[in-house]
Amino acid sequence: MSKEAIARVRLEVVPSADLLTQLPTALGTTGSVSVTCLPHHGPARTVEASVNLAHLGYHVVPHLAARSITGQAELHSLLQPLQDAGISELFLVAGDRRVAAGPYTWSGQLLEAVKAYSPDFSIGIAGYPEGHPQLSQEQLSTSLLMKAPLASSMVTQMCFSVEAISRYLRTIRKSGIHIPVWVGVPGPVSVRKLVSLGARLGVGRSLKLARGTGMAGALLRDDFLSYDSGRLIREVHQELAGDPLFAGFHVYTFNDFGRLPGLLDGLQGLRPTIPLAAGGTSNPLFPATI
Repeated sequence: MSKEAIARVRLEVVPSADLLTQLPTALGTTGSVSVTCLPHHGPARTVEASVNLAHLGYHVVPHLAARSITGQAELHSLLQPLQDAGISELFLVAGDRRVAAGPYTWSGQLLEAVKAYSPDFSIGIAGYPEGHPQLSQEQLSTSLLMKAPLASSMVTQMCFSVEAISRYLRTIRKSGIHIPVWVGVPGPVSVRKLVSLGARLGVGRSLKLARGTGMAGALLRDDFLSYDSGRLIREVHQELAGDPLFAGFHVYTFNDFGRLPGLLDGLQGLRPTIPLAAGGTSNPLFPATI
């Protein structure tokens, strides 16, 4: 892929057993990578993968899930190796674990605990352009207003609607929130996987909108062809390229790396996004619940 400046892209990856071999083979060892924290993996696996990726040369943003951390001692044991590896940016969520393993039941508590440990961490929080399947709009707004003063950036839940994304940025701006926003979009992925994730992620309404981009035809075929997110990304960029809150794209890869180079090469025609606001960090090349 060309090293010319393009719209910023951050890739979300899962800390699978073959991540350290598959990701560099497909994309080299430069760029910005966000590492998930799933209940069946646990935060230690996220931290281990993040440290290893940082040593390879990536700009790494580990996810930490509040409900998966047993307490302050474990939290500190997770943060220390990240600091030692030069990792200074985190993404905090509550996580999908039904019963909290310790005192942190939502991401706001974890955010305060991380800041108490070290104010040097830049912290990303989640945004929901189409709402959340288990939380009211009022709950989401209250939570966001509480967390935003301590946060350095936001990542939106995967969304297929340009209108919903644009409206969401306008809404949070009106509420006084002015942190950089990474817009969450799917990478090249099978429609079967998108549909299976839709209900849990709360993206049903935008999935319907996405049928106009080819998903409907794929759903009617037995082969479940991949959804091409290139068009969505170009439309979002056209809508938001001049928006001061727009940091770039957060691409949910589902570790399907084989088709990512084609998607990233397709972004070469997009002009670079504007510089991030103070407190945001990014490599300028491609570089859950609340």
